[in-house]
Amino acid sequence: MYYGPATRQAVSTLGGFDVVVLHPTLYAPADLQALRAGGTRVLGYLSVGEDHAFGDVACVPGSAPYHCGVNAEWGSVVVDAGHPAWREVVLMRAEQVLEHTDGLLLDTLDSADPAATLELVRALRAAAPQATLMANRGFGLLPGLTPLVQSVLFEAFSTTHSPRLAAHDREGLAYTAHWLAVLRAAGLPVFALDYAAKPKLIAFARARAAQYAVPTFVTNRDLTLPGGL
Repeated sequence: MYYGPATRQAVSTLGGFDVVVLHPTLYAPADLQALRAGGTRVLGYLSVGEDHAFGDVACVPGSAPYHCGVNAEWGSVVVDAGHPAWREVVLMRAEQVLEHTDGLLLDTLDSADPAATLELVRALRAAAPQATLMANRGFGLLPGLTPLVQSVLFEAFSTTHSPRLAAHDREGLAYTAHWLAVLRAAGLPVFALDYAAKPKLIAFARARAAQYAVPTFVTNRDLTLPGGL
């Protein structure tokens, strides 16, 4: 998981992973092709339930008929996932992202209306039947989501970034353990993403992931460390 600039060092580091998630609009097509040719599966970020700046296209809250409300934490805009204009935008962005990648990370699946969001994921699957689709969480879309994606990214499995970097409390840990069991019962491969900065929190995230036998990537809140922590 790397959303930072496409420097030469970053591209080199990303090439050491089996799967990477990035913003493909930041990369030269040749860099993406080199990663794929080297055996790295490249997934491009795609927001399904929220609008945001995309490439050179700015996102001005309220400027589109599908805008509903601002997500102040990330500077994005929650959308009406069932609006025909948003469906057109998402499918267009997916087509652009897939031009130089192997698949999509479907983000913000829990932001908009679940039924409308699930229909949008179905439309994405129909438009790109051969693409690898990884869902970021999306628990509210189960069980309908299961046949549409190949795997799930479990963001904030053991730690949280809001309101500060910290381990989940007891209830939060029980919550993530529950949904991990649900996802595994559905037969979906799960990969964890945790946020940390200090060594103690990094060690906790890694230890808990090992306890549950979940591959994890620990990084900073802004996801600007290509090799993680």
